[in-house]
Amino acid sequence: MLTFDFIINPIVVLAVLIGGFILGYAVNRRALAKRHAKIIELEKEMMSSHAEILEIQKAYVQLERKLGEQSSPVISMKINGKDSSKEKASK
Repeated sequence: MLTFDFIINPIVVLAVLIGGFILGYAVNRRALAKRHAKIIELEKEMMSSHAEILEIQKAYVQLERKLGEQSSPVISMKINGKDSSKEKASK
C-alpha cells in the first residue's frame, strides 16, 4: 500500500499562523478605515444639512418679525373697477 508520510513542521505552522494573523489584521484594519471614512463623510453631510435648515429657520423668523411689526397684515383692495383698470394701464 501507498502511504503518505506527512510531516508537520511546527516552524511552518507557526509561520502560517503568524502570516494569517497579520493578513487578517490588515484586511480588518482597512475595512475599519473605510467605515470610519464613510461615517465622517455622513457626519459632514448631516452638519451641512442642519446648517442649511438653521439658515432657513433664521430667515423664516426674520420674515415673521417683519410681518409682525406691521400694524395690520390686511391688504386693502380697491372696490371700484375704474381704479384697477387705471393701475393696469399705468404698468
